[in-house]
Amino acid sequence: MKYPSTFVNPLDIDSRNSEFAGPYEIERQHLFKLFPGLDSQFPCLEVGAVIDNGGVSYADMAMLAALTLWLQPQRVLEIGTYQGWTSHNLALQLRGDAELVTIDLPDAQTPHLNSSGWNAQFFPEDKTPLLFEGRSTANRIKQIKEDTANLNAEDFSDKFDLIFIDGSHSYPYVENDTKLALSVANEQAIILWHDYGIPARWSGVTEYLLQSSREGNLYPLYWLNHKIDPGINLVLYIRGLN
Repeated sequence: MKYPSTFVNPLDIDSRNSEFAGPYEIERQHLFKLFPGLDSQFPCLEVGAVIDNGGVSYADMAMLAALTLWLQPQRVLEIGTYQGWTSHNLALQLRGDAELVTIDLPDAQTPHLNSSGWNAQFFPEDKTPLLFEGRSTANRIKQIKEDTANLNAEDFSDKFDLIFIDGSHSYPYVENDTKLALSVANEQAIILWHDYGIPARWSGVTEYLLQSSREGNLYPLYWLNHKIDPGINLVLYIRGLN
């Protein structure tokens, strides 16, 4: 797996960041400094004409796929399968015997932790076909149907190089899923969260990442947003690079 070699100091992005404790908004030049040549990555994507509410945007998907193609991770973890849209397209970028593990709540199961409000509409009520079923990526995707509140590092056979967190967006689950991710992440792992900075709907993501950054638990966090593309909303953490 490739790994960024250059640290981007938040104060080099903007000196006013001294008054703030992340996630820090970055622009294209900062992103390409972290991942040289990312702008020349052209991932193969298989996307539908319409994205159902609850999925990532086309821009998010292109960014996630490009990062996966650049990194060439051996093991990828996705928290929040939903319809398998992201699982399939990230798996398309993998090579050799690389594997993607995706976790989702069992059908019709009530979450163990508090996850009400906007989150409830995205819980699986019954078995629905996933995008990767019957496709070329199915043999490298392993799905775990379990509440992440019931999982820990001992439930996984090996560490992960790339982790995407897009499960329930309530504060208890973002906290739970982040701690789970850190417990199964390699020392040089890349972790991303979706839907930061939308407090009216996804306050849990915003509140938890702000708190973690202010307390120094996750530093630095880079916010990939409209400064890179209007459709992107991802927070990036590069473990071990500081």
